[in-house]
Amino acid sequence: MRVGVVALTPTIELSSLGVDTNVFNEVENPKRDFTFTVSPGSDFWIRTERGLLSLNGRADLVYFNQYESERSVNGFGSAQYEYRLNRVRPFASFSGLNTRERPGFEIDARARRFENTVRLGVDVRVASKSLLEFSVRRQQVDYAGDEVFGGQPLNQSLNRTLEAVDLAWRQRLTVLTTWLVRASGERERFEFTKARNGDSARVQTGFELGQFALIRGSAFVGFRRLTSADGGTLPEFQGVTADVNVSYVAPFQTRLSLQTVRDVAYSYELANPYYVQTGWTATLTQRLFGPWDFQLLGGRDGLAYEGVTLPSGDRRRDRVDRLGGGVGYQIGSGVRLSFDVQSWQRQSERPGGDYRTLRAGFSGAYGF
Repeated sequence: MRVGVVALTPTIELSSLGVDTNVFNEVENPKRDFTFTVSPGSDFWIRTERGLLSLNGRADLVYFNQYESERSVNGFGSAQYEYRLNRVRPFASFSGLNTRERPGFEIDARARRFENTVRLGVDVRVASKSLLEFSVRRQQVDYAGDEVFGGQPLNQSLNRTLEAVDLAWRQRLTVLTTWLVRASGERERFEFTKARNGDSARVQTGFELGQFALIRGSAFVGFRRLTSADGGTLPEFQGVTADVNVSYVAPFQTRLSLQTVRDVAYSYELANPYYVQTGWTATLTQRLFGPWDFQLLGGRDGLAYEGVTLPSGDRRRDRVDRLGGGVGYQIGSGVRLSFDVQSWQRQSERPGGDYRTLRAGFSGAYGF
């Protein structure tokens, strides 16, 4: 919706209207419950002669029928302002997250956490198809003081601040393809566990592909070196990283999507400073007839821990497998209803870490 220099795009989404067969990801005697999530949100833009203010907000209203402790209201918001000169574009952005959603595959508790990120930067158009970007960012991650998982207060092991400097080169190869090279220096400092303090150097390259390209999305690979700082005991990591999110529209109204990730993530366990998460998710969507479509999904994430060795002398390895499918109905432009079933299974070398769960329900999204 547009009114002069103001544009607004509200949306509302209903997801997971159905049954979760293992609400707490338990090994024995799993609990099931009826649940759903309603997510209203909106994008908002105000354009001036040379400036653009972009706002985005979303709230997730999570409901469980029997287990009231799992109900929550989660919020996300972001704002960015940019000012375009002839060849120079300074910008500033802020994003904030207040949520009780699980932070990853390791922590099963729905723990309240807060994440705030500030970014300042400028990009310079060097040539008609070349752009140089410099920026600094600061991220704060805080868990509520009463959140505990596995007997460990999460704020004691995970509260931290990240400060980074980024330098990137963007080269437009075609109308739909941009090649990017980025180098970053990062400094992470933990509030309570100083032994985890570390410094990272990253190099990353890949492609950004336009939404009308045959293959669309983004695909990046890189290298990261993580070292201990301030006299800490953090084990060193050197290895390949990846961040891929692409889709391909094949003949006969078939769409294939692939997501791949590999990077370091910090563990809540004090004995395990971090783990290397390597995972992939593949989705096949096939239009059946008319507005009906069918979807299959599969994925696996491996968590390779650094720190604790098992009695056998091996490093700990956990694995999470996902398999699911669903049927969708396209009502109109921007409106889709679906019924989905997903099975999750975790195999962990941590005692009590295994679980299985089945989640089935309806979802729908509508953009005004």
